[in-house]
Amino acid sequence: MKFLDRKRRLAALALVPALLIVSFVAACGETVTETVIQTVVVEKEVVVEREGETVVQTVVVEKEVVIEKEGETVVQTVVVEKEVPVEVLQTVVVEKEVVVEKAGETVVQTVVVEKEVEVEVPVVQTVIVEREADAPSGELVTGNPQGTMIIAEGGVGVPVGYPEQCVPGCGNQKFRMGAYETLLWLDSSANAVSRLATDWTVADDQSWVDFDIRRGVQFHNGYGEMTAEDVAWSFNNANPNTNPDSRHDQAGDFRAMATEFEVIDPSKVRMHVNIWEVGVLRRNLSPYWQSMGVHSKKVFDEFGPAGMVDVFVGTGPFVFETWSSDDRAVLNAQSAHWRKVPEMARVEILAVPEAAVRKTMLETGQAHAANIALKDVPGLVEAGFAANPTAARMNGLYFGGNYWQTHHYTEGTELDRPGYDTSLPWVGEYGNEESMQSAINVRQALAAAVDREGINAAILNGLGYVNHITNLSVNSQTWAENAESHGWAYNFDREEAKRLMNEAGWGDGFEVTIWTGVGTHQEIVEAIAAEWLATLNVRVSLDHSPYSEHRPNLVNLSFNQIQYRTCGDSFSALSVDLPKSNETTSHKIGGTICAASILPRWDEIFDQMTKELDRRKRTELAIEHFDYAREVSINVGVNEQPAFNTFDGTKILDWPIPPQMCIGGCGWFNLEEVDWAP
Repeated sequence: MKFLDRKRRLAALALVPALLIVSFVAACGETVTETVIQTVVVEKEVVVEREGETVVQTVVVEKEVVIEKEGETVVQTVVVEKEVPVEVLQTVVVEKEVVVEKAGETVVQTVVVEKEVEVEVPVVQTVIVEREADAPSGELVTGNPQGTMIIAEGGVGVPVGYPEQCVPGCGNQKFRMGAYETLLWLDSSANAVSRLATDWTVADDQSWVDFDIRRGVQFHNGYGEMTAEDVAWSFNNANPNTNPDSRHDQAGDFRAMATEFEVIDPSKVRMHVNIWEVGVLRRNLSPYWQSMGVHSKKVFDEFGPAGMVDVFVGTGPFVFETWSSDDRAVLNAQSAHWRKVPEMARVEILAVPEAAVRKTMLETGQAHAANIALKDVPGLVEAGFAANPTAARMNGLYFGGNYWQTHHYTEGTELDRPGYDTSLPWVGEYGNEESMQSAINVRQALAAAVDREGINAAILNGLGYVNHITNLSVNSQTWAENAESHGWAYNFDREEAKRLMNEAGWGDGFEVTIWTGVGTHQEIVEAIAAEWLATLNVRVSLDHSPYSEHRPNLVNLSFNQIQYRTCGDSFSALSVDLPKSNETTSHKIGGTICAASILPRWDEIFDQMTKELDRRKRTELAIEHFDYAREVSINVGVNEQPAFNTFDGTKILDWPIPPQMCIGGCGWFNLEEVDWAP
């Protein structure tokens, strides 16, 4: 990929936060041949009305294309799902293979022939099966890594080798830094494809998923071949269903997803499903959202829980040399790996909290890439540096303490809610109409006293967008089609804010604490706090405690103040039809309830969306979610903020990143695919 010249790079900044489509960079090496097998899923629905019936049928076409290019062989399996009209009622599928010779490639295509027979009722069903052939056991890609890449980041995460204790800042960082690997990966269209799992099969009733584990993958430092036992142990150690002591960052996700992982044989593991959710495998087992890398059980057997905390053994292209919180992470490239050998021999990721210092390090050549404040990106691009957009997040105000749900939605167990304090102005007593309306008025008054346009212009340098509902982008089609008629926007209106506060009985104001991060987030909260003080006499104290200290209060439902943050599904790349608010429902108990509120209506909508196969119906449910979000104003949007990887384009010639949410950092993600000039 060639980088844009200065004028075109500046123009490109105006297009974010669009979803990037990045090209895949194949394995390096002078004459090494690598076989890549990739599954792509495409769905199309065609509905046919016939004599009062609606009939939709799914046809699956598979074709393998072998392409020779620049010293590598790419074998790609494309699975195309297409729903087509059936003129009678049922289709019987007969498959036939046809070999077609084309210029430069051989295509083996499976043709699906349909025979129509009678059935009793119309059916709409889509079944997705994704398969990949195993890589030959023991074959390695080799290379000659050279040079050191230096990255300046705000922090380097929380180094913990033991999955159970892998709190936020640990689990995602391990595989994003390239030292560990996930079961699944992503193609350039965000489809789930294989990584450590070569194939997976879903039970007809979605009660289990079997994963075939890649053979021949070696753990670092001589800990032997990865097997299904390592996979099962890793996830069971992190899952509260099998290990109640787990504090893993994704404990809530894993608890909802699986009751346990079971070893079937050394190369097959079965995930027993707890709650089947649309898109759950991509979400929890690939970098698309959040996941975890596979760990070595032999390391645990040797060192035990306490000793494994400081031992980092994965299967990735990089090996940890050192990882020290608030200091640095240093990784060395392997010269032989089952998948990919990086082009740089060493990566140093430095913890540099001050944004101005990170910018100076990039400008002076002390770093090749840096986490740059959004307002500084245009100037660096003008000076000749490269800036590739990675993901856009929607940030907002989350009014904590509204723990209205009394019992776990699916399990029925009573919830312990120590933070449910209805004396707080923004917390309503569920079932008490007067209390609920007073708290809504307070929350909507505070929402009306936020100058979103001014914040975007002054603090984000005009590079962001305003936001009103934290999991719905103003750039989306859903917003364009529904926002005005549904009244989703908050207007900046000081007089309306005062009226609502007086109506709620809080015209004299009150005190509140807002938890947020430092840097740009702090600047934004300080601007909001100044407006609230001047307009509503609301006195704000800022809490900048580290997330590792803050999170336990979200897990145990004791937090009841306000947060300014990204939470749950607040990423613009997420499609509207995906289940909403899964980090603000009782389904996530045991993990992070990041909004610090649990609403029964959101529980209901989320549960319906996870079970609904029809995308149009899921979108309708999402609109119900947005309507309710605006009505109760628990998650009040402020801005949509794009993120960039900013770097020296003379050293980093290309840095492809598949479309995903960048949770756990994109500033050190996919480094093995960087086109590096030592």
